[in-house]
Amino acid sequence: MSYDLLVIGAGPAGWSAALQGAKLGLNVAVAENSGVLGGACVHTGTLPSKTLRHTILQLIAMRRASHIGIHSTHLRPLTIQDLMGPKNSVIENHQQTIRSFFDRNKIKVLNGTASFVAPQEVRIVTRESEETVHAKNIVIATGSRPRRPSSVPFDDRVICDSDTILDLDTIPRSMAVMGGGVIGCEYACMFAAVGVKVSLIDRRQTLLRFLDEDMLAALSHSMRRMGVRLYLGEDVQNIDVVLKDRIPTAAIGFASGRSIRVDRVMVAAGRESSTTALNLDRVGIPTDETGLIKVDEHHRTTTDNIYAVGDVIGFPALASTSMHQGRLAVLHAAGMAAPSERALPVAIYTIPEISFIGVTEQECRDQEIPYEVGFARYGETPRGQIQGDADGQLKLIFRRDNQRIIGVHLIGQSSSELVHIGMILLNTKSTLDEILASVFNYPTISEAYRIAALDGINRL
Repeated sequence: MSYDLLVIGAGPAGWSAALQGAKLGLNVAVAENSGVLGGACVHTGTLPSKTLRHTILQLIAMRRASHIGIHSTHLRPLTIQDLMGPKNSVIENHQQTIRSFFDRNKIKVLNGTASFVAPQEVRIVTRESEETVHAKNIVIATGSRPRRPSSVPFDDRVICDSDTILDLDTIPRSMAVMGGGVIGCEYACMFAAVGVKVSLIDRRQTLLRFLDEDMLAALSHSMRRMGVRLYLGEDVQNIDVVLKDRIPTAAIGFASGRSIRVDRVMVAAGRESSTTALNLDRVGIPTDETGLIKVDEHHRTTTDNIYAVGDVIGFPALASTSMHQGRLAVLHAAGMAAPSERALPVAIYTIPEISFIGVTEQECRDQEIPYEVGFARYGETPRGQIQGDADGQLKLIFRRDNQRIIGVHLIGQSSSELVHIGMILLNTKSTLDEILASVFNYPTISEAYRIAALDGINRL
C-alpha cells in the first residue's frame, strides 16, 4: 500500500501531523503499536495527571468550603478511587474524539510496530502478520517513555515511575519523589495536597532552573507550606524495598549519610525517546545516547523525506509544542509556507500552577538587555480576593528603551490560561502602553496585566 504521508505514532505530534496532511488533501496513514490512539499524552501522561490534579483541587475546595456551611466532618474519608476514577472517562472520551477526527478525515490507522526498510518503505508488524507500506514522506512521532535507571529496583508497587504511579491501589501515608524536574514537582504537589507526607529529592541544588527566579521562589515557598520536604543537593546511594510490620516500604540512603523511609517511591528521572524499534540506522538517521533525533528548522532529519517531531527531538517536549511541530513538518513536506516563528508558552501544573513566555530576568542579564519589571499580586485584584488566591502573581519583563514586553511570568490559579494574553503581547511586539489602553472585565484576574503595567511604568 502507498501513501502520500505516513505518520509513526498517534500521540499529539502524530495526530496533529496526520490531520494537517489530511486537510491538505494527502492520502494519510498512521502507524501505532499500542492498539490505542493518543499516545502517552492521553493514556499515561498529560491528560491523566492533569485530570488527577483537577480532581484533587476540587476535593480541596470542598474541604475548605466551611464559609458556605460545608465542613470537612460532613465528608467521608478520601479513597484512591476518588482520585483515580475520573481520569478513566477523560482518557476514553479523548481517544474517541481522536478516532472520530481520523474517521472524518479518512486517515488510515495501521496497528503494529513500525520499522524502516528504506527511506520510503516501512514494515508494520503485529503478532499475526506483517505488511510493508510505501510513503512519499514520513513523520516520526513515537514519543517517549519514563527513564528507569538500572540502579533502581522497580516493582511498580512500592517503587514506581510516572506511568505506574497512576495504578496505585491506595493513598500512601508517605512518598518520596526522586527527581525535581517538571513531572516530579507536579506529582509532589498533588500528593502533598491530599495529605501525603512528600519528600522531593534531587541531586541539583535548585528546582526547575529554567524558571524566573521570583516564580521559583514563590513555588518553593508554596511547596514547603504544603509540607513537601525538599532534599536538594542529595545523591541517592541506595534504595531498597524492606518489610515494616510485614508491609513493604522503601528505604532510601543518601551519599551524605542521611536516610528516609517511605511507603511509596515515584522515580521521575526524565524521559527517553522511543526510537529503538524503528531501525533508524537503515535510513541513515543518527540518535544521541538517549535516542533523540536531530532535526533542522523544518523538523527534517538527515534523510530528506523523513521528519521527526515531539518528544523524539527533545526540549520542550510538551503536548502543545509537539502538535505545533507536527503541523509545521507536514506543511514543509507538502511544499506549503509555514507560519513565521513565534514565542510559545510553557505551563507547569504544580500547585499553584506556573506559566510563562519569553525571557527571564537572568536571561536579560546574561544577554545584557536593558530591562525593567512590573509586578501584580492576585490579592490586589477583587477576583483574586474572591477566589482566595492572594499569593498568585504576574510579572512583566519589558525593555527600558522602548517598553516592549519581552517576558511574562505567572504563578497562581489559571496561570496556564492567562499566559495566552502574554503570548499575544509578545508576538505582536506590544508595549506597556498597549496594556494600559486596554479595558479588562471587572472583576477578573486578567486585570493584573494592567496593574503590572502601571507598576512597571512607576519604576522607570
